[in-house]
Amino acid sequence: MSLTAEPQPVGVERVEHFASVEQQRHAATLGIWAWLVTELLLFSGLFLVALILRLQHPEAVHAAARHLKFWIGAVNTVVLIGSSLTMSAAIEFSRMGWQRAMVRAMLATAALGSLFLVLKGYEYYADFEEHMMPFLARRPFELTETPAARLFVNLYYVATSLHALHLFTGISILLGMTWMATKPGFLGRHQNWIEVYGLYWHFIDLIWILAFPILYVVNR
Repeated sequence: MSLTAEPQPVGVERVEHFASVEQQRHAATLGIWAWLVTELLLFSGLFLVALILRLQHPEAVHAAARHLKFWIGAVNTVVLIGSSLTMSAAIEFSRMGWQRAMVRAMLATAALGSLFLVLKGYEYYADFEEHMMPFLARRPFELTETPAARLFVNLYYVATSLHALHLFTGISILLGMTWMATKPGFLGRHQNWIEVYGLYWHFIDLIWILAFPILYVVNR
């Protein structure tokens, strides 16, 4: 399937629901920001509980945090930072009308996001092998007698699994948009999609940048 290499006019289509393309862009940006703020409040609550738990029960939380795979968390942090760079590149290419380069940057972003999920899946498997899943009755958690440690591990799984769900959703949407972006004229009609989606992807990266030090670093 061929892609146009020539710069295309950006944001030239007028949508019936809006007075202008610029108004449509502002409405979409405002909508995504409103939704992201609610998601940020959700994760902030989880992280705040983890920090309070660390202050009140430092020994129990430290004992549980020692089992977390620090190297996987660190590598995944680098992976997501790299994905933010490729997503930023895709946005810049879309503004310049370079559709082919934008598609490649979007594919690179999806690949890095998928690598994150693979590493996270391996980490969950290692946790399973080490009896680190207190919600599995047939494999009792080795720190089961310490309620604070159990609560910290539960917070870890809730926060990281929610993040992984957001990331999986983001990758799915990104691949769908990438397929659409392979068709000529995409930027002329839907460049604002790339702008709005970029906010979502950077939000996913921000949540992990907060999760890594709170869950992996501070408690060690």
